[in-house]
Amino acid sequence: MLKDVILDAPGKKVFLLGNEAIARGAIEAGIDVFSAYPGTPSSEITDTLNAACSYLRDRMEYRMEYAVNEKVAFEVAIGASLAGKRGMTAMKHVGLNVAADPLFSFAYVGARGGFVCVSADDPSMHSSQNEQDNRWYGIAAKVPVVEPSSVNEAKEITKDAFELSEKFSLPFILRSYTRLSHSSGVVELGEIPYKKIEKVEWERHPETDVVLPAHARRLKPKLQEKMKKLEDYFNGWKYNWVDEGDGKKGLIACGMSYNYAKEAMEYLGLEYPVLKLSSMNPLPRKLITDFLANLDEVLVVEEVDPVVEMQVRVMAAEFGVRVHGKMDGYLPENYEYNVSVVQEGIARLAGKDFDYSRYLSAATELVKIAPPRPPVLCPGCPHTAVFYAIRKVVNETGRAALPSDIGCYTLGINKPLEGVDITICMGASAGSSNGLSYVLSNPIIATIGDSTFFHTGIPPLINAVYNGNKFVLVVLDNSTTGMTGHQPHPGVDVKGCGEKADSIRIEDVCRALGVKFVEVVHSYNLRAVEDSLKRALNHDGVAVIVAKQPCAILWTRERKRKGIKIRSFEITDDCRECMKCVNEFTCPAIYIQEGKPEIDPALCVGCGVCASVCPYRAVRAAR
Repeated sequence: MLKDVILDAPGKKVFLLGNEAIARGAIEAGIDVFSAYPGTPSSEITDTLNAACSYLRDRMEYRMEYAVNEKVAFEVAIGASLAGKRGMTAMKHVGLNVAADPLFSFAYVGARGGFVCVSADDPSMHSSQNEQDNRWYGIAAKVPVVEPSSVNEAKEITKDAFELSEKFSLPFILRSYTRLSHSSGVVELGEIPYKKIEKVEWERHPETDVVLPAHARRLKPKLQEKMKKLEDYFNGWKYNWVDEGDGKKGLIACGMSYNYAKEAMEYLGLEYPVLKLSSMNPLPRKLITDFLANLDEVLVVEEVDPVVEMQVRVMAAEFGVRVHGKMDGYLPENYEYNVSVVQEGIARLAGKDFDYSRYLSAATELVKIAPPRPPVLCPGCPHTAVFYAIRKVVNETGRAALPSDIGCYTLGINKPLEGVDITICMGASAGSSNGLSYVLSNPIIATIGDSTFFHTGIPPLINAVYNGNKFVLVVLDNSTTGMTGHQPHPGVDVKGCGEKADSIRIEDVCRALGVKFVEVVHSYNLRAVEDSLKRALNHDGVAVIVAKQPCAILWTRERKRKGIKIRSFEITDDCRECMKCVNEFTCPAIYIQEGKPEIDPALCVGCGVCASVCPYRAVRAAR
């Protein structure tokens, strides 16, 4: 909880979320600048630092901001580091793809003030489009990667990463993942430093900070040298250790997998020696080879890819040690681990019987008892109304391609709206529409959120204007970053720490980019949205429709705050049970009672869109 994150009580033990622990670690490390774009499972780091900054202003000052995208956030933190200050950024795993360009070059330049990038992976893809292991980025970019094994370590290693970043002049990646970011644990608090952000004089270092080819060729061997020194340090790092055990079989357990492995061995009655690793790149080779020297077989436990296993196999060849893990099927290659999954792998190593599949079968039977609850858009969500209008227009005009983007509105894929055909990554709705426009004879109606528009939606729109491409881009503007927890973006009038901001209007940006057709409509006004769509489809070029209406959750919260009574809607006796409101529109507040549609007043937010949908005027505001 926030009160514990900002608690000034060194030595006291509190219960924190993993992401809160990382935020607390950054505070104890005395960060100067933090910049991030929200993305699950990393978002609470940013939200915690956002909430904490105003409380700590008189004690420990830092600059906090929501950036327009991850690349910008990364570069903001670079700026702080090169000025000798401590800079930090956080993002979900796919966010590092956006920030990869500065990551690779900054490794050559090197950190001056401590630099930490938190990359939160998402094994099993709970809220992501792929299962990506960002330890590869550390190897490819020659950047250190560290990985906590517990919530308390998440705080401590965050602090340590800043220290090591400055000691070795290297940017650091702190790898978290869903189960660590979103689990809670006991954390022992350290000291919150007294500090103000004091501006410093700029010192030029063009020989390192300007990566022109002549400089870069000289910097690369220096980077390799720094990584070698760090590897030597990691051989004795306090977060890498060996738990002694019995026999000639052992485990190498990475990050949080260490806890799974220890618990699984307890269930199996085994006490194999375990090498616990928290430095993923560079690996502490001497520590690993010393551990392997006493074994015949070793099982490597890690999520997501066999990053450590592949390297351990090379090291183990010298000692004739057999290595098991993902690559030989002892452990599954895909999805998130848990104790039982790891227990099955260890049991196989031990020659014991443990069939995890029978537990999965039992769980599958239990799941059947629960009613199916597919993810849906919220009651009163303005995106539902816009997707309804899009579906109606498409049904009238014929087949159309419907690219979309990452956000709540991806749920528009579901029946009966079926308003999403393609979702690749942030900004790709407009990007892929450019390509589709070259080869399709059908209309193209793309959808993108307001936050995503600022994130990566603008460059493909420029591309469309410049190349004279023809498609419709509907910006679903709900005045927030909805899916990750309502963080602000440049389109709203607030920024990090609750400070007032000069908002940027999307329609003005589009017109400034040269888009000739730009219309703004109210998302709940179905007729206006449909008419605008038809005009846009007839426009010879790229057309942008900005559909505005605040997120239903924020809209409801604001009305309650102002004491405005929310009038729900009801279905009257005029209903002829045509089921249009259920089969074509769909809203979680509408349900079927004895064959007739009803509206749950507890869920209804009073948007009234269902009244517009009903052909018999049987829906009205409740009296």
